[in-house]
Amino acid sequence: MVRRPGSGLPVSREVTAEPSEPAWRRVRRWLTSPPSAELILAQLNGQLAVLEGARAELEAGWVQGGWWLVTSDNGDRWLATGDAGGSPAHVDGVCLVGALARAGSSSDVGRAVDAVYDALWASRGQPTPAGLPPVPSPEVRQARVCTLIQWNDRAGRTRAEVLTLVDRAISATIMDLMAAPPPAQAEPAGVRTG
Repeated sequence: MVRRPGSGLPVSREVTAEPSEPAWRRVRRWLTSPPSAELILAQLNGQLAVLEGARAELEAGWVQGGWWLVTSDNGDRWLATGDAGGSPAHVDGVCLVGALARAGSSSDVGRAVDAVYDALWASRGQPTPAGLPPVPSPEVRQARVCTLIQWNDRAGRTRAEVLTLVDRAISATIMDLMAAPPPAQAEPAGVRTG
């Protein structure tokens, strides 16, 4: 038996051995550990799919002053915003953010918004992160959406400029995919390495 320092009480060796790592440290390490190669590839591929889908939507029709140009059954046309609670089934035109919103799931759309925002800053000569940057807070992402809406709606903006910006985001995403770590290879059954 060993005596615990300061207590004078005998304790077994198991108790006096190095204490296990506290649960909060294990959780913190898990939360801050880098994502797996598979997760990085899945996120980048999802981001790329949204960007390519948004580009196709923009080629079909681009608008300013609203997210979507909608035509009703009786032929009336109006500009709708994303506040309406989802994208209409059919649209005649989209703005940059409307195209992104229609092109994929919310997590992939969020990453695509970040990629287009970064492409906008890169087009202005500002440095941008490579790979998957950390997910911004909802407030930061909303500010990015607002910036992209204002950029899209600026007087004199052209569809060609919007498509060029999306192309920059697509190119950067492809470059990130090329630089991403390869996924772990599963070992064939019965083969041991090391």
